[in-house]
Amino acid sequence: MGDGARGRRGSNLPAELTSFVGRRPELREVKRLLTTTRLLTLTGSGGVGKTRLALRAAAEMSRGFPDGAWLVQLASIHDPLLVTQAVFSALGVHDLSAGLSLSSLTEYVAGKRLLLVLDNCEHLLDACAVLAVTLVKTCPELRLLATSRQPLGVTGEARMVVPPMALPVEGDEVSAQRLLGSDAVRLLSERATAVVPGFMIDAENAAAVLALCRRLDGIPLALELAAVRLGSLSIEQLNHGLASELSILGRGDRGAETRQQTLEATISWSYGLLDERERMLWARLSVFAGGFEEDAVIGVCSGTGLPAGQILELLGALVEKSILQRQVRHGRALRYWLLETLRQYGQQRLRELGEEVAMQQRHLAWICALARSTGTWDDRQVESFARMSDERDNLWAALYFCSREPAEVAAGAQAAWHMMTFWACRGPFSGVRRVLTSLAETAPQRSLARAQLLWVAAVMAHRENDYGACAALCEASLQIGTELRDVELVAWSLLVGAIPLWAAGDLAGATQRLESALTLAELMQVKHVELDARSTLCGILTAAGELDHAIELGERSLAISKGLGELWVRGFALNYLGQATWLRGDRPRGEALAREAAACKHALDDRNGLAIVLETLAWMAAELGRHERAACLLGAAERVRHETSQTLIELFRTQHDRSESIAVQGLGRKTFEAAFARGRAMTISDGAAFAVEGKQRPKPPPVAVTERPLELTRRELEIAQLAAGGLTNKQIAARLFLSQRTVETHITNILNKLGLDSRIQLGRWMSDLTGTGTSTSEEPSRDGRPGRP
Repeated sequence: MGDGARGRRGSNLPAELTSFVGRRPELREVKRLLTTTRLLTLTGSGGVGKTRLALRAAAEMSRGFPDGAWLVQLASIHDPLLVTQAVFSALGVHDLSAGLSLSSLTEYVAGKRLLLVLDNCEHLLDACAVLAVTLVKTCPELRLLATSRQPLGVTGEARMVVPPMALPVEGDEVSAQRLLGSDAVRLLSERATAVVPGFMIDAENAAAVLALCRRLDGIPLALELAAVRLGSLSIEQLNHGLASELSILGRGDRGAETRQQTLEATISWSYGLLDERERMLWARLSVFAGGFEEDAVIGVCSGTGLPAGQILELLGALVEKSILQRQVRHGRALRYWLLETLRQYGQQRLRELGEEVAMQQRHLAWICALARSTGTWDDRQVESFARMSDERDNLWAALYFCSREPAEVAAGAQAAWHMMTFWACRGPFSGVRRVLTSLAETAPQRSLARAQLLWVAAVMAHRENDYGACAALCEASLQIGTELRDVELVAWSLLVGAIPLWAAGDLAGATQRLESALTLAELMQVKHVELDARSTLCGILTAAGELDHAIELGERSLAISKGLGELWVRGFALNYLGQATWLRGDRPRGEALAREAAACKHALDDRNGLAIVLETLAWMAAELGRHERAACLLGAAERVRHETSQTLIELFRTQHDRSESIAVQGLGRKTFEAAFARGRAMTISDGAAFAVEGKQRPKPPPVAVTERPLELTRRELEIAQLAAGGLTNKQIAARLFLSQRTVETHITNILNKLGLDSRIQLGRWMSDLTGTGTSTSEEPSRDGRPGRP
């Protein structure tokens, strides 16, 4: 979990897995242009290095952007309407806004001085153009750096064509020293050294090296794919193999189109050198969007021709051959991904194999299983929410597949049904609602799938404070559920359909619906529906002043929650029970319950719920005369709303204003504003800790992160991460398919490069390098009772 905006000088720029070679003139030009223009697009053919150049420039310029440099990865997105959500995700912000996400984004970014890198825009040109124009127009301190095979084509856009890497001029002297002055040759040499320790360019191989680099047109990706083959082939063999693959292209004009053909031919040559299992896995892996873990590969790709027991070995082989990228994450499973150019090539091969639809169906089945685990209402919620957060791109891809395959709508609806709690915590409310209502239109009119989709959309409408739409969607799902005699669907529709009545002040009508839902849930022993019904009833009866009954319902709800192990409803139940207990006269326990509610909401990174609980605790602090704490909590709640693009619900305005009025009266306006600002400046994690513990956590001393990681090669950085994680040399060797002696050599080199003496020091170095913080109301009415949702 991460705090949105992640404080000043935040960034999500990935660590470089391999050294950055050459490109000094291009790098200088990118940095110069970004000082004179607010929108710069790097164009060029696939594999030419647009992304790498953009990321390096962003990293070197990040100090000039107090609010950070952020990478927005667009390659895996199909739906243009999800581009804004990709920006929110990159910034670490949960979009819990109602209405247009782009408007919410501009409000969030306005006034911030930051750099956004929009990567791989070519398939979403119109959406990226609208985004870019809007942000540049409304956010004067923002800079945009885009990469695309085509320009965005908007007013004010500066364009820079990224050329292939520099090659020696035709006719120049061919010597090792002169060749190493060429970026293309240096790149090939460095990558070859990682595969063949001790590899050098000398008088004997200089001509062959130059021929290879010329044959590959200086295209970085082509050079890297060729270099990894030097472990098994000589330079001459590489030249011979590529010569036949590239011969059909001729040697005419070496323009962008021909360079693209050169890259495609190089990828085809590299594909042809793989064994049959590796080729099959590459093709099947192309079904994933945004990355994947080993268990997902086993679930989706294993089967005919690919035994599950061989998957890990094959993944390692594809990493070694630079087909796959791999990220080592401390304490978490390895994550893999395909560069977009290689993913597109794999998709072509998958179609040729006749497996495209079958793999998409298996991918959908895997996502459905993951969704079921996310919606289990047990003690795995925190873990399953974190995993699903990693797989959002795969989730959207699966739902997109369902929208194109009517036969799969029912499976998509089941996934959405189980995803309700996750989406209610993380959003994006408007995006989910739009996708699900659209998908519902493709389902049979009176089907269970349609009813499930409409019901989840109703929950999203409730979260957007669109109570009219929530009521209508619930009514539609209720009618279908009644016809189908689906008790759980009817109970849920009654439960969520009570919320608009509560918001309208019809507490009797809301109570009646909730009691009906509770009766059905108890009759059919659907514990999670009973849990939510009791919790929501507790909130309504607290607002109505029926405190004894409310406390009884809240206590029972809390007991059920603890029995299941879930946290989502527990946070709300604790909040409502805390309010009722407080109003009943037991203020210490009431506040303790609300503090526990804040801990639950933060543990799940439920920022919508956390803002609600912070408002409750601010009310309690104001009533106790702890005015400074109240002001800080009001500021912290405002920070959470800002980080999630929420606004204070008007139904809560009265008590919010009352809490503020009491605090201002006790402190004076100037002191109140200073305390509010302190709360507003807290990260979400610090705000939650302040709410729970009653004091702000001391900030750790800043860690000076230097450029040291750039001294390590990709392999050395990977081994350093594993060693810092406590793995022995033998375990690292087994994990990475290396000999133990090779690992020992790497460890020695790493310690020497970093000036360290032991693995303990290496562990501290990695901790300093990668350590980050974590992130992840009902308000009383005028008479002091809790308000409506």
